[in-house]
Amino acid sequence: MSVESAGHQRGLLLVLSGPSGVGKDTVWRAAAPCLPSVQKAVTCTTRARRPNEVEGVDYFFVSDAEFDRLLRDNLLLEWANVHAHRVGIPVSSVSGRMERGEDVICIIEVQGARRIRELYPEALLIFLKPPPGREADTLKERIVGRGAADDAEVERRLQTATWELGQTDLYDHQIINDQVERAASELCEVVLREKEQRQEETAGGKRETG
Repeated sequence: MSVESAGHQRGLLLVLSGPSGVGKDTVWRAAAPCLPSVQKAVTCTTRARRPNEVEGVDYFFVSDAEFDRLLRDNLLLEWANVHAHRVGIPVSSVSGRMERGEDVICIIEVQGARRIRELYPEALLIFLKPPPGREADTLKERIVGRGAADDAEVERRLQTATWELGQTDLYDHQIINDQVERAASELCEVVLREKEQRQEETAGGKRETG
């Protein structure tokens, strides 16, 4: 990791992703209290808002026309087609914060994680996956439980999940979401360990250049 001449350290970019229905947002909500320095990058999406979701907190819900404008004006850091709608992360949700030394988490699909890896090789990528041996059953239960998908949509999401579960080599760490609090605790441990290691590397770089 590079060290700025003025001793300023960029914030950590954390990516949490995994297949639809694996519980990414749920695990993050459980982990957030132990990671107060990490702020969520709010994603924009063209899908309809679910009853329990809050505009500007869970997502920015935008029309297809507005999403087209964001793309045209190059205002999205990454974006992807996901289950017949589009999702993307506004540049303003990530770049400025990192330059100010703030830590940011992007909770995104696997397609988006691959793009983040290309743009930010130093990002910490964590893959959340269902318990081994019953991946399809677990994901189907969670997708159906949301009440926002018909049978055809559930099948599309399960097919996508099969592909996503084969992309784990992209990630730095994998966490099994067999129990939310346990998965959240492991996420906290991984992130705090990574931050400590990077701080030590930065301190070492200062001593070498001092």
